[in-house]
Amino acid sequence: MSAITASIIFLAFLGYVVFQLMKNFQLRNLNVSLQRQDYETVEQICTMPIVRKLLGPYVSDLYQLRGYYMGQNMEKFEQHLKKMLQTTYQDLDDKKNFLQEYYHMFLLQGQRTYADWMLDSIRALGDPLYTQYNEQAYYVMLDKRSDLVEEMIDEINSKKYYGFPLGVILFMIAKQYEYRQDRKNAETYYQNAKVCFHPSAIYVPIIEKNLERLASELGTAPA
Repeated sequence: MSAITASIIFLAFLGYVVFQLMKNFQLRNLNVSLQRQDYETVEQICTMPIVRKLLGPYVSDLYQLRGYYMGQNMEKFEQHLKKMLQTTYQDLDDKKNFLQEYYHMFLLQGQRTYADWMLDSIRALGDPLYTQYNEQAYYVMLDKRSDLVEEMIDEINSKKYYGFPLGVILFMIAKQYEYRQDRKNAETYYQNAKVCFHPSAIYVPIIEKNLERLASELGTAPA
């Protein structure tokens, strides 16, 4: 290896290290600002051109949206939410992760207007399987439907869903059994749903609370 080649490799490596250090520094600043409830600083950091280049548009937008939401600045939150829904990010999985996080948060909170916006964007992605379980979750949580149990059990048996989507389907089946006053089946499906979710998923504390309540009503020990 020539000295020139070695120098180029070293400079490239050095540049990468510096980039990662700067990126981690800005991420740390954003997380600290959120913890301190300093939402103005979050907005300032996220709108800096150099930060958007370091973190990328998606991560910058996501932190900015979170800052508006946590700061209860609903006017800016709605504006930024609409902007993110209209934005085509480089990685489709980023858009799906964003839609997944906020759509299901709005469903669980009963926020129909925001859920409608998110569901429109979910449908626009043109993924039938992705759309199907999200539409069903809307019907169960916001329209209080209880006639989708058999259809959703068929989806489980098709083995086309796993992880978070499977957990949502199981949760929505449990919810429908609750609407039907079938507490034992509701308990079983909540237990199965919990296994599918990451421990930090938004559904987990709700499932645990529901299982504790159902255990009390059924006279059994909570799972």
